[in-house]
Amino acid sequence: MMEEYLKAVTCQLCSQPYTDPRTLPCLHSFCLQCLLKEVERQNVKSFQIEGSQKYCGLEELESLLDGSEEEEVRQDLRCPTCELKVCIPKGGVSSEIPQNLVLGFEAKVAQYQLKIARVHEVPCDACIGGNSAPSVGFCCQCFQFLCQPCCEYHRRNRSTHCHNVVSLAEVTREQLFPIKRPLPFCSLHGNEKLNLYCSMCEYMICHECATTDAHKDHNESIELLHKAASSQRDKIGKEVAKVQKKLQEVNTAVVTNKDVLQRVETSNETAAEAIRKTFEKLHSVLEEREKQLQSELHNLIQCKTTRLGLQNEKFEKLNQDANRYLEFASKLLQNGTDQELIAMKQLPSTQLKATFERMHSEHLVPIEHSDVKIAMETESLIRELSNLGKVIDFRPSPEESIWEPKSSAIVNTEYKLSVQARDFNGQPYPHGGIKIDVMAELRSNAIGHQLSSQGKLENHMDGTYTLTFIPQAAGPHQLHITMDGQHIKNSPYDLEVRKSKLDYSADLGNPELEVSVISPLCIAVHKNSGDIFVGSEANCIYVFDKAGVQKTTIGSAGKGLCQFNRPCGLDIKRDVLYVADCNNHRIQKLDIKGAFAYAFGSPGKRVGEFNSPSAVVVDFNDRLIVADQGNCRIQVLKSDGSFLVSIDQSTPPGLDMSNICGIALDIQDNIHFLTRQLGSGWINTFTPGGAFVSKYKKSFVKPTAIGIDVEGNAWVGDEGTNSLYVCYPFGKEFGILVNRLDNPKGIVLDKGALYIVNTSPGLLYGINTIGLLKYSLQHTSKPQLTRPLALRH
Repeated sequence: MMEEYLKAVTCQLCSQPYTDPRTLPCLHSFCLQCLLKEVERQNVKSFQIEGSQKYCGLEELESLLDGSEEEEVRQDLRCPTCELKVCIPKGGVSSEIPQNLVLGFEAKVAQYQLKIARVHEVPCDACIGGNSAPSVGFCCQCFQFLCQPCCEYHRRNRSTHCHNVVSLAEVTREQLFPIKRPLPFCSLHGNEKLNLYCSMCEYMICHECATTDAHKDHNESIELLHKAASSQRDKIGKEVAKVQKKLQEVNTAVVTNKDVLQRVETSNETAAEAIRKTFEKLHSVLEEREKQLQSELHNLIQCKTTRLGLQNEKFEKLNQDANRYLEFASKLLQNGTDQELIAMKQLPSTQLKATFERMHSEHLVPIEHSDVKIAMETESLIRELSNLGKVIDFRPSPEESIWEPKSSAIVNTEYKLSVQARDFNGQPYPHGGIKIDVMAELRSNAIGHQLSSQGKLENHMDGTYTLTFIPQAAGPHQLHITMDGQHIKNSPYDLEVRKSKLDYSADLGNPELEVSVISPLCIAVHKNSGDIFVGSEANCIYVFDKAGVQKTTIGSAGKGLCQFNRPCGLDIKRDVLYVADCNNHRIQKLDIKGAFAYAFGSPGKRVGEFNSPSAVVVDFNDRLIVADQGNCRIQVLKSDGSFLVSIDQSTPPGLDMSNICGIALDIQDNIHFLTRQLGSGWINTFTPGGAFVSKYKKSFVKPTAIGIDVEGNAWVGDEGTNSLYVCYPFGKEFGILVNRLDNPKGIVLDKGALYIVNTSPGLLYGINTIGLLKYSLQHTSKPQLTRPLALRH
């Protein structure tokens, strides 16, 4: 028991009871001198920030550093126990890291207990002179160790006779702990007690301090110390109650997790045994089949050998007979007289004739071939075996399950989103029945709304779900989507709920971002990082951060992997960069750092082949929609390039696909593409499965690109009129957003930002469009961009 108590009051740095203990924000405590040595040991760096004389953790420090002016020097220190980064203001450890008075008092009690444990080594505190007698008793009021004579004097003395003097063998921690703690006094004003608290400075002060320059204007912030302590005690009590209540859930979760972990181990053993038995059975079947094939081979060889042997015996017998008859006839013709020849009559001729007939009638080729072929479809079998079996999680993984975030919604208007359940390998989970909840939390006052009860969940029974609900309040929200109680990927997500549709008559204001790029062709924006990817005529892809600073360049000219010949279409989906490599007639997949992953496509007209693909977009289910410009069609493909459906001039009949200018998806993944004719343009809409929805004609002069915003409006850049148009769904309304551009050819709409690639003045703009959707672009002196050709949402 004593060992545990001593451990609780022992500094981890010096291994001694605390001396003037100080507590860091992580609630780890150390002696003051130990912390000072640790600061020196870590060789801390100095930096400048603005703020009050408070210590803070890393997150608070970063928030203070953001946009602050350089005023006050602080140091940073990493906690020796948990390595939390702690910022120490100019005042240093001594004045800025708070004292832990409770821990200091407990350490003092522990030191007394250590002395009591070494009873024969503790001298009397009351004896005068250098020859103090050993202590035998302890005064619980004076906190003094006393020898036998001093104990007796203590009991007889008028002022101390009522004190509790106990034998060292009998004194307990409970007798020591109620010792009256020393009252803190002001370090500036001597004997003045610290009985006030300044909440503005967060310091305990005395009455004299309250009248000094440092606090004389803080009257409303100064209160009695006991009132401030009472308020702090109540605050801590409430937090303790909240944590204790939540701790019960955590403890339950720990027990549940242990149970699940145990069952996972059992499932692992069961599944591993099932795999082993399956492959043992397969191995047994293969071995049995091998024996059967070996037996069939043996029988076949034996049959061939027997037949060839019999045939060879016949050939040898025929050979022997023929040679014998020839020899007989030759001797008769050579040596025989006329009488001898006639005497043999017709016998030699008859035998030779019969032998010739036998040889002539005999098929003088082997009746069996030497080759033996084994017919096995090994390639297909190996392919099937290589994909044999699949480890399927009983439940999908929330961390891998995805949904397509949409950045804005409108009050009292239906809001739809789709969720794709995926397993721990990131593969689609093909089953339904998962519990999914949606909650939108208004961040301004933390009012939560369980919106799933107001809407509906549509389970498609294939691992995909459609959630529909109606936001009830305007303002910034956080959208929480949970699967079986756990957040899925990209959740929580910032959602801006507006009172009404965007106002397209408002002034867009000045551009917030201006970036120069060499001969850009297309643009894409990474949804999470805000990084901007621009394809260029220089046959590379430039990457900028959200502030417009160039980070890197991806690719080079050529036909190899991660090489391009006019990369004129880009899209990014879940950290994968898709590139329409136009003149190489293919689609390339890269990661966002530029590492090559996969490529598919070749020149041609068949499905899966391309002729100058000019744009590529990727939908929620990772299907690729490719504008196959040279073949006058749009191909919908799986992520591996396998063909799904084609949209061409036959669907519907009369659809002109000769000049596809741009392609975009709406929030339901409907396909919208722009086709151009002389003096006009068509906006065509198809379902994700390739079914025709609508088409409508507009009086564009030379439309160059199209994008669809979250409300279904089509944004069209027209190079012929140097204008940017907004077409409301199905062509019901039409408005000119701005008509002072110069060859607008590339647009991306992302998270309330409008990015425009403009040929001249040639700038890439990132503009916050919440209520700011009309603006004038008059920056002719800026660096030039040339021929950007893509627009997407």
